[in-house]
Amino acid sequence: MLTDAKVRTLKPKEKSYRILDAERLYIEVRPTGKKIWRFKYILHGKEGTISFGEYPAVSLVQARKLKDEAKAKLATGLNPSQEKKKERMEKQLKVKNTFKAIAEEFVAEKMKYKSEDYIKRFMTCMEKDVYKEIGNLPINEVTSAHVLNIMKNTVQRVQSQPNYGTGEAAANLCRRFIGLVMRYAIVTLRTDNDPTYAVKDAIESPEVEHARPLERHEKTALMEKLKTYGGTTTVRNAIQAMLYSMLRTAEIRRMEWGFVDFEEKIIKFPKASRRLKQERTMKKNRVHIVPMSFQLLELMQQQKAITGDQKYVFASPYKRDCMLSRTAINKMLTYVGLGQITAHDFRATASTDLNGKGYKSDWIEAQLAHADDNKTRASYNHAKYLADRRKMMQDWADMVDGWK
Repeated sequence: MLTDAKVRTLKPKEKSYRILDAERLYIEVRPTGKKIWRFKYILHGKEGTISFGEYPAVSLVQARKLKDEAKAKLATGLNPSQEKKKERMEKQLKVKNTFKAIAEEFVAEKMKYKSEDYIKRFMTCMEKDVYKEIGNLPINEVTSAHVLNIMKNTVQRVQSQPNYGTGEAAANLCRRFIGLVMRYAIVTLRTDNDPTYAVKDAIESPEVEHARPLERHEKTALMEKLKTYGGTTTVRNAIQAMLYSMLRTAEIRRMEWGFVDFEEKIIKFPKASRRLKQERTMKKNRVHIVPMSFQLLELMQQQKAITGDQKYVFASPYKRDCMLSRTAINKMLTYVGLGQITAHDFRATASTDLNGKGYKSDWIEAQLAHADDNKTRASYNHAKYLADRRKMMQDWADMVDGWK
């Protein structure tokens, strides 16, 4: 029988040679100096050989233990060499089927038409809160307990940062993103259970504050803050454009110079692309025409001098040819001390004030892009009301300028 001391002293020769230990376990010494443990066996009348690895990474004691394990498999009719390959393949499959690996596959395969902003939100959630808990876990081992723990940790992380909120919304966003990956794994036959469903009501998000019209003092304060705002002109112009146009934040952010017709004094949003429809940022898949007041026209001409060589009208001041971030406008309002106001409130204010002045609700709804589900009638009314809306929007811009 071999001893560890003897194995250490074995020297390479011109050709490979073998030294027997016991029970058909031997060490093979190669001309390169490598020493490989091997075990020769017979199963169903056929001879086979299995390698246990290289010495000294695999010691004599470990090699004997592996030999005993192989003999135990042989006793039950299993081929130790085939079982080793099977175990290796299972390990490789586990690595490929970790939550992180499948999440990255999901991004590549299913987020092709999502915006950079949406993908960034997904990846931020994964990297900050999800991967540390289940990233390296086989996806079929992810449980509801894991998801709940991630949600609780997310709440704690958000609450530990000043002015970042209470964390419930971020926790539920993580749960929804995990659910997307789990359901993708189900349809691709990597798992058969979505553990996010059981904890969907575990943490309640704060009640959504719906848009409401601005109070008189808020209108005055807003106009004063806009005049004295010391930040970027593009962000200030974006807010001013929202006030004059009654557009949504998403429409302001995605507005391209190709939509703006200075001669006709209109902004014409085309039908939503496939990507935008999937993201549901456009409420209806139709052309939306916005008549420009003199004030909005002048503002757009001013903005043309700033971003006219870029794709987006209100392009990010920090990244060329990228749109403003989702939170830029509301962050600006918070920065100037108007955190109680949101960009959504501008549209509610316009709707309330114009209805109060007696303008036809059909004109207001068309301007807000709350068109009728009847596509033929909606298209007809949109064109029919354009002249009326042009006058209404000029009156509205004058009303906004009167917030002093």
